[in-house]
Amino acid sequence: MLTPLPGGTYLTLKAYIELIRLPNAILSGIGAVFSVLVYHEYAADYSLLVAGFLTGFLLTGASMTVNDLVDLEVDRVNKPWKPLPRGDAAVGLSLVLAVLMVTVAIAVNALIGVRALVVSTAYCVVGISYSFLRRCWWSHALVALSTTGPVVYGYVVAGLPPRDLYFTVLFSTVIVLVNLGREILKAVQDVEGDLKHGYRTVATVFGIEKASRAMLITGLAGSLLGIYTVTTSTGPAYKALMALATALYAHSVVKAYRNALNKVVSEKSRKRTLVAMFIGMAAFWLSKLD
Repeated sequence: MLTPLPGGTYLTLKAYIELIRLPNAILSGIGAVFSVLVYHEYAADYSLLVAGFLTGFLLTGASMTVNDLVDLEVDRVNKPWKPLPRGDAAVGLSLVLAVLMVTVAIAVNALIGVRALVVSTAYCVVGISYSFLRRCWWSHALVALSTTGPVVYGYVVAGLPPRDLYFTVLFSTVIVLVNLGREILKAVQDVEGDLKHGYRTVATVFGIEKASRAMLITGLAGSLLGIYTVTTSTGPAYKALMALATALYAHSVVKAYRNALNKVVSEKSRKRTLVAMFIGMAAFWLSKLD
């Protein structure tokens, strides 16, 4: 589908699908759905499942869009193939798209209840604020924190069940640590463009060596804590998948650490961490199956 604009420019729908990171948005939506199911013992109301998917999908899409808008100049150096720097997506229309997605997500949760509204708004603020705090080296932590959204959302929408509090805190901490490790890995990969545009990241402030060490420490800490979560009241599927996920993630960050200056190897390692994290989320989705 092509949309004609003044000057003979054609922007494709595909560019906007790329802009919102469709796979990421869908996975966030699915993650929220399964989280709601897990905390409702796999018997949640249909309306909550729809709300969960829309929340995860729309807020992730909005955050990704805002991030690309703010990072446009940096991406011209680091990632010129993205929709905005290559000119296939318009800045104005992208901004409208982001605002629309946030508005719909908040409205949906307002219909669900106060708790859903509060948690969705909080994670929306965290996710979007990162884009404007890129010059703060600690902003990586905001990204890591935002990835706990689906799990915390499901827990809150389920009414904050006390029996699940301990596991939720543990698993959310694992999510923060492994995502923080991955964010630092990305900072090491993007250090050239970040330095050029004055972005303060762990890599630009402390150097590649210290940043790589921080990635290794947080990644291994997340893996170890992930192994510990199998001692909680979870099913055999969770225990098996979590063991696999933590082993793969730990191996990936160690390899990335040993090859910090090799962009090809570090990128392969980064992709493997994504696979490990997906396996970990699958483990969570199956955590209450005996």
